[in-house]
Order: sequence, then C-alpha cells, then structure tokens
Amino acid sequence: MKMKTYIAPTMSEAMDQLRHELGENAILVSTQRLGAGAGVRLTAAIEEEEEDFGFEISDEPKQSAFHEKISRLLESHNTPANVIEKVLLHLKEPVKKTELVSFAAALDATFTFHPLPEHIKGQAFMLTGAAGVGKTVITGKLATRACLSGRKVGLICADTVRAGAAEQLVAFTNILDISLIKARSPENLQNHIQTLRKTCDIIFIDMPAFNPFQPADMDYLASYTQAADALPVLVMPAGIDADESAETAESFAQAGALYLLATRLDAARRFGGILAAADAGGLRVCEASMSQSLSKGLSPINAVSLARLLLTSAESDPERTES
Repeated sequence: MKMKTYIAPTMSEAMDQLRHELGENAILVSTQRLGAGAGVRLTAAIEEEEEDFGFEISDEPKQSAFHEKISRLLESHNTPANVIEKVLLHLKEPVKKTELVSFAAALDATFTFHPLPEHIKGQAFMLTGAAGVGKTVITGKLATRACLSGRKVGLICADTVRAGAAEQLVAFTNILDISLIKARSPENLQNHIQTLRKTCDIIFIDMPAFNPFQPADMDYLASYTQAADALPVLVMPAGIDADESAETAESFAQAGALYLLATRLDAARRFGGILAAADAGGLRVCEASMSQSLSKGLSPINAVSLARLLLTSAESDPERTES
C-alpha cells in the first residue's frame, strides 16, 4: 500500500488534490489542521498496483543528445532509473532557451519545491530524521536566521534520549539569548507550542533520532506529528545510497514528514539520494545546508538552483557526462 500526504488551504481543496492524483478508490487515513494560516494536512492510501505515474517506459527510448546528456548526468549521481525517466519525460530541447532553463523546467515539473512557510506568525517546525544527519545544527541555523531577522524565536528540545543533545542547543541559545524548553512527550510538546505561540513569532523543535526501518520508531514519530501542531521537516544528508534514501524518506513521509531539507551538499559528490528521497516521499524540497558551520546559514533550493548545482558538478568532473 502506498501513502501520500497533501497540504492545502482548505479541506475541500486537499480532497480535490487527492481525488485528482489517487482517484476515488483512495482511503483517507488521517486529517489535521496545521498552524494558523497554514491550512490542513490529510494523508491517504491506495494499493500500489493502482498507481498511475502518467508515463510509460519504452524498452528502447529514442533520445536527443541533450536528453542523453541529462540522462548520463543523473546516472552519474546514482539517481534511480524511475526518477530519471520522470525527469526526461518533462525535458524539452533547449532551442532558444539555455540548457539550465530547460533542465530546471523538467526538475520543476518532476519535484515540488517550496520554502518553509516561516512568514506565518506562530508557525512551529519539527526537525526530524535519522541519527547523525545534523538536525541540531540545522535547528540552530534556522533559529539564528530568524533571530537575525528580528523575530522572536521559541526553541524546544524533544531529544531527551541522546546524551548532550540539550547541551548542544544550550550553546546556541546562550549566543542568541533565547530560552530552551524540553519536551518529554507528544502531549507535553503540544502544550509547550501553545504556550510559546503567545509570545513567539516562530518555533523550532529539535526531535530525537528515529530509525526509519524500525516500525516502533516510526509509530512514535507519528504520535508526535499527530499530537503536535507543527510542520515536520525531514533532515537528510546528501551522498548516501539512493535506495536507502528513498526508503527512509518514504517511512518518514508516512509518519508525517512534509518537507525535505538536505545537508552536507558541500561534502557529497552524488545527489541522487536527495532526488530519490524527494520523489519517494512526495516531499517538498525547501532548503539545503552547504556547511556544518553555524555561521554559514542555509541556502534556498528551487528548480533553478538544483539544476545549476547538478550541471556545475558535471563541469567540474567532465567524466560525469561523457560516455
């Protein structure tokens, strides 16, 4: 069974998206109202054999030189074949447009790019992911950016398991002159969010590490995403196996994750895992971290910046696009 999550301003609009993509046979799994002004989220399921991706893979596809170039480029990043096919389906010949624009248009049609809705007052973001992906550093970077823009920030640590997790965040809060609150359960977290919304413009939550291949871990994360009025953001490093990235993203998406924030783009040579994760989880690609340094901040990711990143990698390593 395949599960997919939809976000829309109203429940009727979310249901329209569901019916358009999955049809009338989809089963509604859960619904949730998000933060003020953020709309609603619903999750639906359907048997995998009923899925229709809207294209057929030919045994011997006829490709132009540009299609072959992009295909080889994506293959060099260990991008799964089914994801490559989806990109090539939308890829148009450059003609008067540059290759960058044509490639970006194909990526934009294949993936969903959306910045974190940080402009909504009182919005809470739940930074989640597997062990060692950099959630705490990302939490610190987001909090730092918000503070520097003059916003009142609330910071919550829900990681009460890992030794030193709260202490690492305390180092950030001391610099930013904000208080750190600890949450020990889903209900406790929601109570803290409600309290902070009275005085804070934006809230960031550093979650504990979850093993995507342990059902008990995913059930525990789901209990947090269902109880807490916050948007779950999956933090995932570039450079790891594409199949594992896809399975990881799918597990986190089923547990409620909506956005994908990529890390370690500066230390990875292959980005196929990030593309596989965004596709398999149906996640909104929002931002990326190019450095472990807190002062470096985050970089927005959209179709153009991703296309430029991939094409630049080919220019720095010509073997990527050579046959």
